[in-house]
Amino acid sequence: MKTFFSLMAAVLALSATSVLAQEKLKYGSAVKFSPQYYLPVAAAEERGIFKKNGVSVEWFPSNSGTDLQRAFAANAITIASSSAGADILSIGRGVPIVILASLQATDDFSVWVNPKGRIQKPQELKGAKLGVSRFGGLEHAYGQLVARQLGLAKDVQFISTGGIKESLAVLVTGSIDGVVLTPGQMIELKLQGRVKELLDVINYLPKPWASYTVVARKDFVQKEPDMVRRIVRSIIEANRYIMSKEGQAWTIAKMRQISNYSPEGAKLIYATLALSQDGKMERQAVTNLSNFMVEYGLMKAGEVPPLDSIINDTFVR
Repeated sequence: MKTFFSLMAAVLALSATSVLAQEKLKYGSAVKFSPQYYLPVAAAEERGIFKKNGVSVEWFPSNSGTDLQRAFAANAITIASSSAGADILSIGRGVPIVILASLQATDDFSVWVNPKGRIQKPQELKGAKLGVSRFGGLEHAYGQLVARQLGLAKDVQFISTGGIKESLAVLVTGSIDGVVLTPGQMIELKLQGRVKELLDVINYLPKPWASYTVVARKDFVQKEPDMVRRIVRSIIEANRYIMSKEGQAWTIAKMRQISNYSPEGAKLIYATLALSQDGKMERQAVTNLSNFMVEYGLMKAGEVPPLDSIINDTFVR
């Protein structure tokens, strides 16, 4: 009889583990059509990486980083791919999330101009009008950083266009001199000869830096650490596949499918990817980003949370 009950207990434990492993989890992301957000999830699903690690995931992309943070606050999402700046701001304002891993350390914003316009070199930005989606956002902050680094802080005017599409429209018509956007948003216009990449913002940022992240609600991390570990492991393994020679063709095809890039555009965007292959995030990178956000008015100094409440790196050690 004792043997029977021991056997039943073992079976029930195994069944519970199996159910948990295959439970459908909502995995969120900040922006649906950004390759850094959709590629790791798609690769983990389509290449069987989630399944191998005993994870069943349903992708729930948001329309913006703000929408994703609202979903975390409402407990509608427990784990997601996000951006470090949005994470830090939300943590400082009481949303119970923590950064678990680096998805990609570098940011890929650039200043873009009309190739037929008067601005062909960074120093020629003096007197320029740069379009940003809104004042007080990341585009605006990056633009201010570049202007200051070039000694043009008082000589560059920023125009709030109301959105990315609006920024592109007024740039092409010549109503503004430039915009602060990513290659993913600009690559097809570049190939058409309608825009030119003037400078990369990354060259003006402090090193190290923090950009794309894997982040989760703290209660989910505390209650399901094994599941969290398996999800993080899957995403990082997917990153390695994407960045490998073996995964290049799959990745280019997936970007053509989801982002509707041309063949040449997809290849050029692939060359810009720098997805983390170990998930490790330097703590100094988080400090540098926090200081930047305070300096450029993205958050108040009193809102910056302690470093240990921002990042939990135990899942990538």
